[in-house]
This record gives sequence, C-alpha cells and structure tokens, in this order.
Amino acid sequence: MREIRFHGRFGQPVGKLTRAMGKELLKQGKHVQVFDAFAAVRPGAPMYSIVRVGNESIRERSANNTSPDIVVVLDNSLFGLVDVTKGLKADGTVMALGVNEDALGDHLKGFHFVSLDPYFNPNNFDVEATFINILVARGVLGVPSN
Repeated sequence: MREIRFHGRFGQPVGKLTRAMGKELLKQGKHVQVFDAFAAVRPGAPMYSIVRVGNESIRERSANNTSPDIVVVLDNSLFGLVDVTKGLKADGTVMALGVNEDALGDHLKGFHFVSLDPYFNPNNFDVEATFINILVARGVLGVPSN
C-alpha cells in the first residue's frame, strides 16, 4: 500500500485532487481510499486529504494516524504552521509548490524533496491531470487511462 497526503488550505483543490486520483486509480483496478481531514470550514484554514492505494484490500481506516510515503504541499506557508512531515516514512518524499529545498531547511529532516514548479505554468488549468502525471513519472501510480 502507498499513502499520499496532500496539504493545502480550505478553498484550494486538495479534496478535488485526491478524489480525481482515486477515480483514476479505480479505473486501473487498484484498491483505493480517500479521506478529507479539516477542522474549521473557513477560507484559508489548513486542511489535508489522504489517498491510499494498493493492489490488495486496504484494512487501515483512519485518517488521523497516517504514515504517508509522499507529502504534497500546495501552499508553502503551511511549512511554518503545520508539521507537514508528521508520520512521513523515513525514505519519504516532500513535494511542494513555490519553494525550494534550501528554503525548507530543517523541515526536510533527511526526506527527499521534489519541486513541483517545473510541472506547472500559468496556462495549465488541468491540475488533477498534472498531479496524476507527476505521480506516474515518480512511479507512485500506474499508467493513466484515457
């Protein structure tokens, strides 16, 4: 089983991304779980969503104690507010927009880092497809279906 946790703010497409990924993975015949986790429903509030994917049935049912393989951070201001690496596996990967590895310093704590900036441009409006392609390229997901 692989686990990916997306961090963002309420109003960003965090849940939309995880649900789109879940649908894509279901088309591939994978077993999938998607959880949204947020406290206050107000614009700008920190939130996260989790996607679990496996070739066999997934028994874990909680969104509270996660141990992701990959953490995706959509709003780099969250690095100062939330421990986005909490529970991240020892060889885990942090992916982030608008920030570089040097700026994160201690937040990486020996994790791998992937900048998402090269994958996005101002004319790219299909965020879900872009994330799916990034995770396919990283070997996390299989080949996307058409």
